[in-house]
Amino acid sequence: MSMTTVLRPCGPLLYLRCFPFDEWRMSSHRAAARAYAASLGLTEPQVLMDNGFRSGGELPRLALLFDLVTSGCCDTVLVPGPWVFSLDDTTAQAVVLALRASGCRLLEVPRAGGGATAPPAPGRPAGPEPAVRPPTPGQAAARAGGDPGQVRCGARNAPVFSGRA
Repeated sequence: MSMTTVLRPCGPLLYLRCFPFDEWRMSSHRAAARAYAASLGLTEPQVLMDNGFRSGGELPRLALLFDLVTSGCCDTVLVPGPWVFSLDDTTAQAVVLALRASGCRLLEVPRAGGGATAPPAPGRPAGPEPAVRPPTPGQAAARAGGDPGQVRCGARNAPVFSGRA
């Protein structure tokens, strides 16, 4: 007899990153995301936060976010702005595009005064989506303890996005 593992949707996720460590855990961004999710008819987002991590280093919760998106467990991610993925615009945009390519609906939480956190730069696509650098195969493999070309996600292996560290 064989067993099949069914991956259930986890609902919307909120991804946050802060450096240096934020002892208040970015409470204002969390509250704004909860209110925005409710206004869209979404359930309260679960929070994945790389608190105290620099954007240029390993981001374990971002890697987990990619695992959840590529496995089909999550299709909606809220962020306060592209800066959570990287302070470098090009890197941030690469992450945004990788999440979208994985079937993720990426939503930027409007500021308290309304609107997105910043207008798009010339030559960048309009929309509320930010950008992030996906984990490199080596980073994901080290975290997952497996083949550098694969990352263990739920009950199946999902390809790792390649990129520069």
